Amino acid sequence: MIKSTINIIQNFIASYYQKKEYRRLTYSYKKYDKIKLHFGCGPRILKGWINIDLYYEPNYKNYYYGQKYYPKNIRGSREDFYMINIFKIGLPLPDNSVDVIFHEDFIEHLDQKEQFQFLAETLRVMKKGAIHRINTPNLLIALEKKSNFSKGMNGVCLDEWLRWGHKNILTFASLKEMATVVGYSRILFNERNESISKCIPLEYRPASDRSSKNGNIFADLIK
Repeated sequence: MIKSTINIIQNFIASYYQKKEYRRLTYSYKKYDKIKLHFGCGPRILKGWINIDLYYEPNYKNYYYGQKYYPKNIRGSREDFYMINIFKIGLPLPDNSVDVIFHEDFIEHLDQKEQFQFLAETLRVMKKGAIHRINTPNLLIALEKKSNFSKGMNGVCLDEWLRWGHKNILTFASLKEMATVVGYSRILFNERNESISKCIPLEYRPASDRSSKNGNIFADLIK
């Protein structure tokens, strides 16, 4: 009973702040000459971007990324962060208004339904020709590296789900199929820091303990 009451209170507080942040973004996006969305930002809040995540992480965690990936000249502030759950309230942005979208190690934390919703909502707000930069783990490489399939189900490495909390991990083929059916005009696969958009910051993922050839999928989705 007590736990249930606490959950209700926490959900109410979260809903209140999300609606408040939604209203703030409704007006504040107009101040940007170029609208750039950074999803799942965590403590890496980028200056000049609209950084979106479920919770705000204090500035003392900034150094987790190190000077190479988060130097002072690109650090944003609390004003650049928006606590919004887009699956509950969407994006308060007009159709065809966004110039670029960026996220890394984010989309695999969504389930399949949410991934389709996310790709559709981001496509809606993007300008024609805008870039949606995705950096996400490659399921096939992750399993191939650590699994011994000859042992049957006991040989399948479950780290991607159990250790990292991923819900639906993509492959080159599945990402291309999803993006195509949603309506993106082109999907370009390249390498780390090789996006065709010049706006994308240095890509932090994959971290050193996960790096390998094709260990992550790097893709530019074009509207």
